Amino acid sequence: MEGWKILDKACREEKVKMIGLYCDYENVTENIFLSKYIKDNFQLPVIVGGPQSTALDIDFLLQAQCDAIVRYEGEITVLELMDFFLENIGKIEKILGIAYLNDNKIIVNKDRFPIQNLDDIPIVGDECYLIPESKFPGLSIMTGRGCPFNCAFCHEGHHTRQVRFRTVENVMQEIDVYLQKELEIPFIMFVDDTFTLQPERVKRLCAELAKRRERRELYWFCEGHVRTLYQHPEMIKYIADGGGCRIQLGIESGTQQVLDAYRKNTTVEEIKQVVKWCVDAGLEVYGNIILAGALYNKSVYEENLAFAKELLNIGEGRVELGVVSFWPLPNTSMTKRPEDYGLKIIDHDFITSLGDFPQIETREYSKWDICQQMKDMESSLREHMKYMLENWSVPTSYIKRWFGLRDKNISLGLWYRFLKENTVLFSYYSFLYSGEAVSSIELKNNIQDAHPMRVTEIYNKIRKINEDEFEFCDCVLSSVESNILLLTTGKLSVKEIVKCLRYYGMKVDHQEVISTLLKLEKHHLLVWSKY
Repeated sequence: MEGWKILDKACREEKVKMIGLYCDYENVTENIFLSKYIKDNFQLPVIVGGPQSTALDIDFLLQAQCDAIVRYEGEITVLELMDFFLENIGKIEKILGIAYLNDNKIIVNKDRFPIQNLDDIPIVGDECYLIPESKFPGLSIMTGRGCPFNCAFCHEGHHTRQVRFRTVENVMQEIDVYLQKELEIPFIMFVDDTFTLQPERVKRLCAELAKRRERRELYWFCEGHVRTLYQHPEMIKYIADGGGCRIQLGIESGTQQVLDAYRKNTTVEEIKQVVKWCVDAGLEVYGNIILAGALYNKSVYEENLAFAKELLNIGEGRVELGVVSFWPLPNTSMTKRPEDYGLKIIDHDFITSLGDFPQIETREYSKWDICQQMKDMESSLREHMKYMLENWSVPTSYIKRWFGLRDKNISLGLWYRFLKENTVLFSYYSFLYSGEAVSSIELKNNIQDAHPMRVTEIYNKIRKINEDEFEFCDCVLSSVESNILLLTTGKLSVKEIVKCLRYYGMKVDHQEVISTLLKLEKHHLLVWSKY
């Protein structure tokens, strides 16, 4: 609806002479509506491009009433179409890389050869947008095109295996234009799949980014290929030293047979090793696990779940995993021959999905079974992440870093969200981050003079089990321990707590009190005040 309003306003104000619409698997029907609306109401030329364009057929052309479909790379093609429709220059049958209607029959012209020198493509500025790009907080940038890996499920590898890179100078020119804008903390997303294909180029790019970071704070994200990073682990250091904060890896599966069917050209062990190297370098890692993909069955599901949990353990708070179902993108090996992979495509046109529902079924599972499995795996991984947070499997130093990023309005992921949902955990680490309190590890040998302070109120979190036992949050306490808890207000030192208990007739020694306090801290229920 928002897109329709923007286009309608622009057309009515006569700000545009020709419309180009972007089409992917999610918005085919929206493109039909918008194109037909523009043709019916404004009689402007309409062209449609994007990754789904090669799958658009005569039915789409008839319904959308658009003038042409742009296939694959569109910069030169669009210029020629503008010459044709707006200046009456050239002949449509001579324009490479398009499909169009002629006497209600679809005509598909020869494909255009990919652009060789990407530096020839102008940098897009704010003047090219109906809504200025400067209103958006991040820069999404591609430093190259093409992919040599030819994965069975991927559209890019099908389109062209010839990789073409922009020069480092050209990439940095675009970044410098972006950095000149009035931004609090800029964020750059390198979205090309082959960012880590050439180690020396990565080194040069990261060195230039490091120079920019000396002048101002910035964060960036990139995608990486497991095999190239495994063969050239020095690239991980380049990325970390250059200020990269997160890398997306093509993980996809924890089953070697499935990885081979995908033609991923990597192994399960390589994935684990690369994840560990990234984490050790200080990078966050994101990856997807594909359900209902190649050779999918119950065993594959269970192996994927176990593998995903293993990666979370390796990451210690720096690994996030998404759960997706296989998407039958146009012209890929798996879409062309799903039966070879044990799959059946039930919705080629994605009418029933916005990326949120399976479009395939397997020999064992219906679309509803797969949907439930996606939900089950997501739930299991979330519970595992919460368990890790509650059981000290995520370093305190890294959790405190989340608070620092939050204060800078840097987007945070699931780990921080789960931390915030647990009020006790959030309160514990908030105290540590604020500097008002420390953990017992930081006290070293000064614990006797430290002032223990509980992080949450007692009245609504304590429950009497019997005369001798109490439960505070998830920590079971004896009667003596509950009295020690009552004195953890930050007002008394450990020595003073012992004196106070003895004054009230309780026979306790220093070690018993300290053990109780450490037990409470193990459950994240107290910190040690500096005051």
